[in-house]
Amino acid sequence: MFRTTSCFAAPAFVLLMGGTAHAALTADQVWQSWKDAGAVVGLEVSAATENKDGGTLTLNGVSVAPAGTSGLTISDMVLTEQSDGSVTIAPGADIGVALTGDTKGTAKLVHDGLTLTAREADGGLAYDYAATKLDVVYDTTSPGMSFDGSAAPEVKSSGTVGFAGLSGTYSDIPGTNRTIGLDLKADALDYTTASDDPSMEMKQKTTSETANVEISFDFALPSTTPMTSMGDAASFGAALQEGMSVSFSTKQGDSNGTMNQESAFMPMDMVIKAGGGEATGLFNKDTFSIKSSGSGLAIDVTSAMLPVPVKITSGAIEFGLTSPVMAADAAGDYGFVMKLSQFSVNEEAWAMLDPGGALSREAADIAIDVSGKTKLDFVGMIAAEETGVEPPVPAVETLDINQLALKVAGAALTGTGAFTFDNTSGMPMPLGEANVSVTGANALIDGLIKTGLVAEQDAMGARMMMGAFMSPGANPDELTSKIEAKAGGEIYVNGQRVQ
Repeated sequence: MFRTTSCFAAPAFVLLMGGTAHAALTADQVWQSWKDAGAVVGLEVSAATENKDGGTLTLNGVSVAPAGTSGLTISDMVLTEQSDGSVTIAPGADIGVALTGDTKGTAKLVHDGLTLTAREADGGLAYDYAATKLDVVYDTTSPGMSFDGSAAPEVKSSGTVGFAGLSGTYSDIPGTNRTIGLDLKADALDYTTASDDPSMEMKQKTTSETANVEISFDFALPSTTPMTSMGDAASFGAALQEGMSVSFSTKQGDSNGTMNQESAFMPMDMVIKAGGGEATGLFNKDTFSIKSSGSGLAIDVTSAMLPVPVKITSGAIEFGLTSPVMAADAAGDYGFVMKLSQFSVNEEAWAMLDPGGALSREAADIAIDVSGKTKLDFVGMIAAEETGVEPPVPAVETLDINQLALKVAGAALTGTGAFTFDNTSGMPMPLGEANVSVTGANALIDGLIKTGLVAEQDAMGARMMMGAFMSPGANPDELTSKIEAKAGGEIYVNGQRVQ
């Protein structure tokens, strides 16, 4: 890993673009606000020369870096005052960071027509930006691995990550909670990468093109909490209680990608196509939540190590994870969602396992949706580990099985249920019931026996287990089961006590 001092200035530069706004900004005020904000976070913001001509400030040799180190450099920058009270900022062509430490090399920002406009917004500053093209171009080397005690060869990495048709706004608004916001839209997000790792005998090239990208990000930080003060769980928890939060949302259109891997162990070529999708995230004192969805996926893989090409396709994909953050006294919401529809592989790949066609080629579906209430204090648990005190004990209060569904190779399983938990004895004791239905299980077992993937004696054990815990349903090759958890820790399956 490279030292933080060699790259900290680049992302930290974003935090400099804040401060208290004036009714009519001047170029000097914008420039001074960057220098003042840099000092707060330990960065020196300077220019080799400054030239003021009326309402235009021209800077040459701009540097943003910790004292005595190299950091972000900008060849030149022109700040021009506008009649509406805003200030336009035109950076020069040469913008980059020299990396030092374990990872060496350069990262440069290459742009076509990049402009920024600083303006007053709710007592703070907002920066509107736009560029026809904006690329980050990197070229680095880092230590590889040695397996025989000799000097490790260097790993080379290079690439370009860029936006086309870029526009958006960055804002920094003061208040009880300082709110930093970023909104970005781009016609396309593209990247190409290349790596060469002699120690692993592997070279890899990748490309990706994604259309219609939208990103929104908001970070709220209590004005009483300096960012540098959150060095332990207690101070982090205090900041959360005072209003610290992070939220984001993303949207994207169709994307296409490729990968070529030269390797002695697994050479391959891959083509990936994905439909549009979106995602949201939230983190505050009450909730951690991540949700994402996509409209479909297609992956084609060819390799000299595989006897046939492998083609994977799927329909809609959905993922969700929700958890309390600081729910020590009152229970908070938790949940997990994972859905994958119409997942299938090509006939050539199927034939490697089942050349006789004993198994159904029907596309697979999976759906898991569970939710409930639980007491769970992540921050308190981390703080307890740091201080050695007794940690808060997680306690699940409810579990709702909203959907449980699996369909594969002609067999299908569905289930629903709801449980509450009594935690008074120290161990969560469930109360409630779940209902499960399985169809096509015997036909699937017969097919697995024909393929040789399952032995007859193993199949017999599986059939006996199904017979013991499930009852025949209303349809052919259908089995059902009712699972009840009662007071005292008693468990019943289809009316028969098993515990």
